[in-house]
Amino acid sequence: MRRSLVVVVLVVAGVVPRASSGAVAPRWPYAESLCVERPRTAAPAGFGEARTFGGDEHTNITGVGFERRGDQTVAVSTGQDGTLRAWALPGLTPVGTPQRGGKIVREAEDTRTLNGRMVRVVASDELKVVDVATGRQAAPVVYLGEDNGVRAMVLFTLGGRLTAAVNDNGGDENEPGPDRVTLWDLASGRKAGRIDGDFSTVRKATINGRTVLLTVNLGTDRYDLGTAYPPRGTISLWDPATRKEIARLPGNPPPVPADQYTRLVYDQVHLAVGDLDGRPVALSGGGDNALRLWDLTTATQLAATTPIGHIDEIVSFTVAERDGRGILVSGSADGTLMVWDLTTLQRLEVLHDRPLTLKYPLFTDIPGMEPLITTWDSGLRYWELDPGGKLEPVLAGLGVGPILSFHGRPAHLGEESGRGRLRDLATRTPIGAPIPITGEQPVTRAIVTRLADQDVVIDVRNRIRIWDLYTGRRLGTIPDVRSPGHREARPAVAQARCTTLVLSAAGPIVRIWDLRTGRELPPLTGHTGTISHIRTGLIGDRPIAVTTSEDGTARAWNLTDTTPIGPPLTVGRRYGIIELTHLNGRTLLIRAGRDERIRMWDLGGR
Repeated sequence: MRRSLVVVVLVVAGVVPRASSGAVAPRWPYAESLCVERPRTAAPAGFGEARTFGGDEHTNITGVGFERRGDQTVAVSTGQDGTLRAWALPGLTPVGTPQRGGKIVREAEDTRTLNGRMVRVVASDELKVVDVATGRQAAPVVYLGEDNGVRAMVLFTLGGRLTAAVNDNGGDENEPGPDRVTLWDLASGRKAGRIDGDFSTVRKATINGRTVLLTVNLGTDRYDLGTAYPPRGTISLWDPATRKEIARLPGNPPPVPADQYTRLVYDQVHLAVGDLDGRPVALSGGGDNALRLWDLTTATQLAATTPIGHIDEIVSFTVAERDGRGILVSGSADGTLMVWDLTTLQRLEVLHDRPLTLKYPLFTDIPGMEPLITTWDSGLRYWELDPGGKLEPVLAGLGVGPILSFHGRPAHLGEESGRGRLRDLATRTPIGAPIPITGEQPVTRAIVTRLADQDVVIDVRNRIRIWDLYTGRRLGTIPDVRSPGHREARPAVAQARCTTLVLSAAGPIVRIWDLRTGRELPPLTGHTGTISHIRTGLIGDRPIAVTTSEDGTARAWNLTDTTPIGPPLTVGRRYGIIELTHLNGRTLLIRAGRDERIRMWDLGGR
């Protein structure tokens, strides 16, 4: 298996001046001549469907409920993955296959009997009670607020009077402000009480013959309302007569330190109330991708699903080898690290032995080394994944810059006194001279490579500058190379057409430069959104590039003639990172990101 490197080291072959400068052309390191490249591997006509690491499951549950199917009550849920799923009770085991699409809708209206008439109660900017038979107003109209957002409303009897519990944001007059639950006497249009807090919904249940209200709590972080409110993500049970909390469920997920997640996962907790064999139960699901079934009489959990993969954005991954087996190590924004079998795509383990502050892990995989993990928590820190799956701190004091393979040894290209400097990673001894790379973050767009049998550094920005690694002397410049593009669209290099190519993003296109001649080749065109990633590699012996764009697609390109390979692949707008790797002679495209899933396409090979 060939490894996928975060820092790709390739061979470059030329330097040129500005074509329009009128300067005398220099002697090229390699003679300029026509080259016809004939790879043995044919370009594939297309690619198969993506495979998902860990298999199919919900991501970010967007709705929950109960349904009657035949003589059985089942739980149902929808997710950001676009599926509706059914679950047997009480164990929450899957029923049937997921359905594409589907919604669980709860309208802010209900029908009940008021003063002997069937009425419809509707909540929006106003709370209205309308006679179903005549369509006329049947009770005073209650003003709730201009542009009021109603999260939920339930009707129940309080002291023998029909009452509405409304969870809303209070309109423009209360923004920003807590989203409380207000009780309204519908016959008189008067306020019957208020439950203070910050809630995302309200439901009702009957426990031992008594009406109880349930709320999903948004907590104190959102509006800094003090410590009196229940923690975010928890589910409170309230006595509507006294407006006192009588029980609390941990919710989805149970409370953790406030900085554990990169988003308000608790805002995504959804709640439904039902009946199971005569006992009141609640179903919750949210941003942790898990469903939980609760016994409301005892306020205990009856069952829960266990997510397979990450529950937060995947920010990095690397392909490595352990005990002869190809593995993928992935890192989530919440600090979770997981190990996957690259052949079966099954999760091998979750790495719990990590610092609690480990967040945004980024990987570097160099032949001969265990995968290095870089974190930005209290500062820049490096960790090594040992054979037992534990993280050990390494490389204390190492500064910012890429770790790469230099003549078979790990090296670090760092910044020292405003210049780039390559050092042996093991001994920290300098290699060559300081490189006068200027500009913001000078080493982030630098590539260490070979030119005419000598080691050089290429600085790719709005121009390509080439520096002798050992003397620090600038060897040449190609101007007008890179137009501003997406911040993640780093330049890439590739060997094709018997030369070295530099690929750089320019909006929705990728410009290509021949370093041997300095000429620009036909660009890669076809995307309709800004280029976000450029990766280069091989299918068999055929040089290729893969690009992604904000148009939600990935495209493969034949670099021998810059033509597309197969139709575009749909990766969606929520992608995060892509890499090319090789396994058993096949070229694999792997992608992961904000949808919390890792997917892989087989691009062919041999």
